[in-house]
Amino acid sequence: SEPGSEEGTGMLQRAAAAAAPKRWWLANSGSAPLLAPAYAAHQRSVPRLPIPPLGETLERYLRAAQPLQTLEEHAITRAAVAQFFDTDGPGLQRLLEEADAALPHDSSYLESLWYRLAYLGPRSPVPIHANPCFTLAPPSRHTPPLERAAGLLAKAAQWAHALRTGTLTAPTAKGGSPLCMALLPAVLGTARIPRQGCDVLHSASAPDAAAVCRRGEWYSVPLFDATGAPLPPATLLDSLKQLPPAAAHAPAVGALTAWRRDEWAEARAALSSSPQNESSLKAIDEALLVLSLDDSAPASPTELARTSLCGDATARWYDKLQLLVFADGQAAINFEHAPQDRDLSPYLPISPHVSQLRARAAGGLPRVALGRGGRTRGGRTRGGRTRGGGRRPAARAAPPRRLRFDVSPELGAKVEAARACAAAEAAALDLDTATVRSVSASWAKGRGVSLDGWVVAALSSWRAEPAESGRDVARVGVVQLSFQLAHRRLTGGLSSTYEACSTQSFSHGRTEVIRPVTRESAALLQRLEEGDADAAALRAALDAQRRLVADCQRGKGHGRGTASFLDLSWTFPGRLAIGTGTSVTSSRSSSRRRRRGCPRPACFATPAGPPSLRPSSQLRGCAPPRSAGSHSARWRGKGSASATCSPPTASRSAPLPSAAAAHPAPQTSPRPSMRLARRFAARLRR
Repeated sequence: SEPGSEEGTGMLQRAAAAAAPKRWWLANSGSAPLLAPAYAAHQRSVPRLPIPPLGETLERYLRAAQPLQTLEEHAITRAAVAQFFDTDGPGLQRLLEEADAALPHDSSYLESLWYRLAYLGPRSPVPIHANPCFTLAPPSRHTPPLERAAGLLAKAAQWAHALRTGTLTAPTAKGGSPLCMALLPAVLGTARIPRQGCDVLHSASAPDAAAVCRRGEWYSVPLFDATGAPLPPATLLDSLKQLPPAAAHAPAVGALTAWRRDEWAEARAALSSSPQNESSLKAIDEALLVLSLDDSAPASPTELARTSLCGDATARWYDKLQLLVFADGQAAINFEHAPQDRDLSPYLPISPHVSQLRARAAGGLPRVALGRGGRTRGGRTRGGRTRGGGRRPAARAAPPRRLRFDVSPELGAKVEAARACAAAEAAALDLDTATVRSVSASWAKGRGVSLDGWVVAALSSWRAEPAESGRDVARVGVVQLSFQLAHRRLTGGLSSTYEACSTQSFSHGRTEVIRPVTRESAALLQRLEEGDADAAALRAALDAQRRLVADCQRGKGHGRGTASFLDLSWTFPGRLAIGTGTSVTSSRSSSRRRRRGCPRPACFATPAGPPSLRPSSQLRGCAPPRSAGSHSARWRGKGSASATCSPPTASRSAPLPSAAAAHPAPQTSPRPSMRLARRFAARLRR
């Protein structure tokens, strides 16, 4: 049906209704912080995130699937992909490109989808399932926990102030090209708010305090003085020392943030019915960050990692970035993933492009900013003395403000249920840590192996070729290969693994997925099992990984594009029927594509193999038989039958689901129009 017709209008209304509970965080754009004007030119110079051509996307998908499949499974996959390329694929690609063209420059086609699909839409608890954690380097000497906490709070406040005032150096890549800063204002001062169906993010315009949790009690501690300047660590330490002893039976409402999202949304609505509770919730939501003063003292790296990832839920607030400071002075960070990626976290010691929190000094803090993109311009403070000379007047410590909660017996029962849920999730987690010191960057350089960011870890033992190194190469490898080898030895097969790659070099790019299982890595694992692996096989696997990373960094992956296709099919269910053989273009789409110079990619050719494995009839458009027990995602539109779209298999041992339809669909559908694309783009902007 045409978009202007009655049926087309109804389709768009249904799509809008379906999208209503899935608003992304710009639904709160009225309170979202903006970049300082000093960064406007920098942000305009960041290019848009490209949409790879359909043929390249599908070819990369096939390359990722090949090492996971048998010849027969891969032949079926090629047939399904070729059918998609000849039918639904070009229309979906065109709709995505036209919608992207209608968006403003400082945006991307991926952003709205990724907030809903990866972060705000899932209903599982965020601890373990979503929130990452990182442990911080220990101080050079024993530091009391309040002193460590004051230093970390001061560091966060200094970084936020530098970003607000435009004195933080804009981040650039190694070659000097600009990196996107769109997410930086949301790193601190942003909270995830639970909603039924899909959460939202709320960013405070100018957060000036920290929400501090101590034994289940909550307080607000100012981080800035009356002029807006960040307070020094000594002043913050005085404020923290004024925290009163916690009550014997604190409400511990923080445990609710560890619950399933729909249950937490219901509990929050009940909690907010009290004006006092609403005021306390607002103070936490709009705080710069959360500080959790934990009474435990983890005795090992494994215990520290477990406590940081899923510790006592009564002393946590998983909907915001949290600084965790333990009784022995150790510290960690646990953060809500939606508004930020690992590469954009300026307080973590993992990126050369942004400032870092390295708690090495006695007070737990180095200077304001470290590394490229983290330097500040102008009056940096050292020990209370400004660079321009003179001593800054000492600020008076403000007493903490108690954040009180009225918890009814019904809400108390919900808190206990949430605490039990968090405890069960933590008990089901099997976690261990390993430290590898036997291999270094100099070792790799001496053997001509570029690790390219792959963390070196123990893998296996093999003897190198005498001509390669002249001596044994023992127990060496990389983390991604070790994942694959461990899985192979446990299950007897390979499984698709996930590695994130930053696309920060594009406006609002976020990340792209790398699928590290390649033909080269599979060959290396096979040779490791057979005992004849050598350095050349390792080098080939690492070179394949390097090529994958380079493609994904340039926005030429396949994971986000295929996810966008699926999202479009859900958005317009009456129009698109993925895998049914029904084209969203006209019946002349294939001939038009070839006249425009887009030949059928060579990757769709039937691979060599026994004649019985060559699905020639399927390549002509007949859907392959559906495998039993396959997983599928279903959608239903008005006037159309239910259709099914099946993802690729993730294991060599499992049968590959086909892209067959559960029921027949209409014969043809018209070409997507620019009007429809503009409406889709408007939904993205909302």
